[in-house]
Amino acid sequence: MFCTRCLRSAFAAPIRTATSTLRQLPKPSPQASRPLSILSRLPTRPTLPTSSFSAPSTTLPGALPTSSTQPAPQQLALQVRTAIRDTYNPSHRIRKRRHGFLSRARTRTGRRTLKRRMAKKRSTLSH
Repeated sequence: MFCTRCLRSAFAAPIRTATSTLRQLPKPSPQASRPLSILSRLPTRPTLPTSSFSAPSTTLPGALPTSSTQPAPQQLALQVRTAIRDTYNPSHRIRKRRHGFLSRARTRTGRRTLKRRMAKKRSTLSH
């Protein structure tokens, strides 16, 4: 059985087929040099507008030509590389909370990890 929503939508708008769409399209003019295919006359999908940014066409004398793989000059200012920072600050308490036996036993994936390590006969199952 159909629900009322399905029945309402089925009778509200007629189903459009490819042949009905082709009937509504304008006929190609006889002076066209090549015949249009059916696919080119169908309505196209919407496209995104192209980027408004265009690279400057003038180059400085002695400058190397830029390739399309290099970022634009405005994007270079956004890509700032910093020095490598020390991110490892060891703490027994945090290590046990994240990787300890009790935290592994609480979750399904943690229990799977413990089971795999037991199957391999590991001497240390977790921290």
